[in-house]
Amino acid sequence: MPFRTGALLGRDDDVERLAAAIGLEQPDGGSVVLSGDAGIGKSRLIARLLDDAAERGWRTAVGHCVGQAGSALVYLPFVELVTALEADSPEVVKRVAALHPALDHLLPGSGHRPQAGAVIDPGGVAAAIHALLTALGADRPTLVVIEDVHWADHSSRDLLTLLLTRGFTAPIGLVVSYRSDDLHRRHPLHETLAVWARIAGVEHVELDGLSDAAVHELVAALEGAQLAEPLAAEVVRRADGNPFFAEELAASAVAGHGLSGGLARVLRSRVEALPEDAQLVVAAVAVGARQIGHDLLSRVVDLPEDRLDAALAAAVEHHVLETGWPPAYAFRHALLGEAVADALLPGERLRLHRSYAAVLAEHPALGRASELARHAAASGDVATAVAASRAAAQSALSMGGPYDALQHLERVLGWLDEDDPLRDEVTMGASDAALLAGDSLRAVDLIRDRLEHPGRVQSPQVRAELLARYVLGLRVLDLPHDPLSLTEEALGLVGPEPSEARVRVLTARLQAIVDREGASDPVGAAAEITALTEEITRLAELLELPRTTAEVRTILVRLVERRQDLTAVEEQLRVLLAQAADDDPVRVRVLHRLGSVQYRRGELGAALTTYDEGARVARRLHIERAPFALECQLLGGLLAYQLGDWDGALARWDVGHEPMAETTRLYFLGSRLAVAAGRGEPLDRQVLAALRGSWWVDGITAVYSVVAVDLLGQEGQIDEALDLATDVLSTLDALWGPRVHLPIRLCALVAGQGARVALTAEPRLRRRMLDVTAILIARAESLTVSPDTDVESWAWLARARAESLRLRWLLADTEQADSDVTAEQLVDAWSTSLVAFERYGDVFETARSRAGLATALHAAGDDAGAREQIEAARVVAARLGARPLLGALDGVLPRGSAVSGIPDLTPRETEVLALVARGLSNGQIGRQLFISTKTVSVHVSNVLAKLGAASRTEAASIARERHLLP
Repeated sequence: MPFRTGALLGRDDDVERLAAAIGLEQPDGGSVVLSGDAGIGKSRLIARLLDDAAERGWRTAVGHCVGQAGSALVYLPFVELVTALEADSPEVVKRVAALHPALDHLLPGSGHRPQAGAVIDPGGVAAAIHALLTALGADRPTLVVIEDVHWADHSSRDLLTLLLTRGFTAPIGLVVSYRSDDLHRRHPLHETLAVWARIAGVEHVELDGLSDAAVHELVAALEGAQLAEPLAAEVVRRADGNPFFAEELAASAVAGHGLSGGLARVLRSRVEALPEDAQLVVAAVAVGARQIGHDLLSRVVDLPEDRLDAALAAAVEHHVLETGWPPAYAFRHALLGEAVADALLPGERLRLHRSYAAVLAEHPALGRASELARHAAASGDVATAVAASRAAAQSALSMGGPYDALQHLERVLGWLDEDDPLRDEVTMGASDAALLAGDSLRAVDLIRDRLEHPGRVQSPQVRAELLARYVLGLRVLDLPHDPLSLTEEALGLVGPEPSEARVRVLTARLQAIVDREGASDPVGAAAEITALTEEITRLAELLELPRTTAEVRTILVRLVERRQDLTAVEEQLRVLLAQAADDDPVRVRVLHRLGSVQYRRGELGAALTTYDEGARVARRLHIERAPFALECQLLGGLLAYQLGDWDGALARWDVGHEPMAETTRLYFLGSRLAVAAGRGEPLDRQVLAALRGSWWVDGITAVYSVVAVDLLGQEGQIDEALDLATDVLSTLDALWGPRVHLPIRLCALVAGQGARVALTAEPRLRRRMLDVTAILIARAESLTVSPDTDVESWAWLARARAESLRLRWLLADTEQADSDVTAEQLVDAWSTSLVAFERYGDVFETARSRAGLATALHAAGDDAGAREQIEAARVVAARLGARPLLGALDGVLPRGSAVSGIPDLTPRETEVLALVARGLSNGQIGRQLFISTKTVSVHVSNVLAKLGAASRTEAASIARERHLLP
């Protein structure tokens, strides 16, 4: 006999907590992440919250993530959500869509389906959803719910992260739910939850099981399920606080099925009690997706209309299925559907998959390509599964989901035989998707695997194109390879006939020759470059490949750059930029090269603007994880760091929630170590270990490791810092040769950390510090560095010279050194370093050079000059929160000097400073000290001047750092 659940029991505190978190009473909105085991009552609690919100006049809408087939459906919950919101408020949706066209792509059922090949920027989708919700909230309070995000796709998880992080200015309640018992360490949601846990203002609610008393009350309240007390007590015991289990166990007991066996058997018993037609319908729904439309279901089960209606009515009446709109059906609880699917015999499951595949192939509008692919693969129809999965991959790319596309295409590769002629094309598509997703290593590995296992039918032309892609892909990695021999092999295979494959091979050959520096035959190389350029240009015009022409010109700019004529390089790059179409990805590469030219000239502000523009264009074209786009984002963060905007740098490097390859993630984690070192934070040894593990795959990770010399030195691990420096040097010598400029910076950092502990270190360590510094300074001096074209390296060389002189000067009277360095030489060296970094524009390194100069001035007897440098450096260090530098500045002059005490502050000024540090206004300070506001203003101005602070906040920071407050 069917039964109905009564009121929500045992959840009063949870209801109140959720209502408070979303600001239901005020109303002012808020965000909640709701978790709990399957069946614990999340959906019922959300339903109660939705009802309460609707009673108070709130607009409500729900989007569901889908298990099984739906795991790869890009933005599926938001498609459902936006469709519901459009039905409720069409004018608002229309108005927002006019300003944010990306919103149209989330309305596939309303005539807004994107055109084939259209690409959606995830940032545009996020902006559109945020704008829509804000507009709806401004109209009236709105509650939106995204359920079951443990099944969400990558793109939906990223969008949720952005919404939770950004928040809303309008009264918007956002509730996100997931099954906590579905998670494991490698679950894709696991890492995202770590990000959500750090977002300020987001309430996290974990639903616990109900008390035995609440479960007992729930069972007693079930209409049509009155159980004798012993049986009810057994249900309570076995339910273990889970209300869904309690209801299912009670229903099974009422039906006379007893309480033996596992829960799955109990759940299946509900279905076995249904009429035969209803069981057939329920089985079909279980093999399908979370929700099955009526038209699709009616074709799959192939029952007469009256029998289908009767079967559906029975399943709904017995609380197995529930209905939706437009006409669709889903299990009342996903666990019930899973139990039914698991119980099907292999033959039953196979026939249902075949039926779904046949219907979806004939009527593609009834489902998505990924659904067809799943059913076709499960039924053994590989050809249909391959075609559908490739279509699903293309759809994922157009919806801004390269990771999802990669998953679809790699699944296809698992189905195809090595001799299948489609395998080459799918491999190249998967490699492209991996590159768009930022996984360069995966992109190269996919091509490499196909080259090593070509099958028996691979054509020479296809192999040539694979070789060309392999050469171009390996440029961003440091794996051993010989690009010239690989392109020679490719040229021998591709044939002379005009084709896109030949153009790609020729382009790879041109890039390989241009990349090769110090060729043994420069005249011959120049002749081949000319011949290659002429042929590529001719073929590009013949085959109408304008982007290839732009790419070739960008490659050739490298030759001009090698002549150190940066002005000519910039002129050519700006011409290329003006000629490139707005949707041409080559714009990102050109902007990257232009930013690099400006960077080398020391034009940091201009370079930052250029890199940020490159990152913006990449996001618009949805290639933000391509190699040049990644470098724009990374180098933009580095420039922000050097310009003294450390928070801006961290923001550019903050991609913790985004799915990406591990090596790519290390770029951003390694970059953040610079701020950690500057602020004196502990070294994240896991990050350093991960960086070390990638040195031989990608040498840039060794470069990111260099800043750990400072981090290790600050922790007193000088030997480890020296080990790291020598290991980095030997690694990069092996990978890139002896001409890279990194030893210059290594020398400055090693000598600087050595000088910091020189007078307290044991003799063995002093000797080692001097030896390593001597090796590094010799390498630094052997490099060709121009103050005009290598402004950064020139500044670091001046710093390395000053640091090595200081180390020798400090150890001059020890048995480890025999040095005749004078204080005057130190002053000259540090003055040069200061001027060089001021010219370059690196704010923090300028301040560190001032600290070094102050030390030299004090040694030369010029304490007044030292104080001037200390105060100038202290302002910068306090603003950046650079605690190690502040500590170094405090130790330059003796403790009794004016710079380390407060003799210049009057007692009244000290009182005023203390109240300023507490955040009081001038008026509040005046009332507390019984003086006029004008007098307070004068005192505050004097305090700011004496501390060299630009603001009250900075004055308070300086006061705390220098222990000026009582």
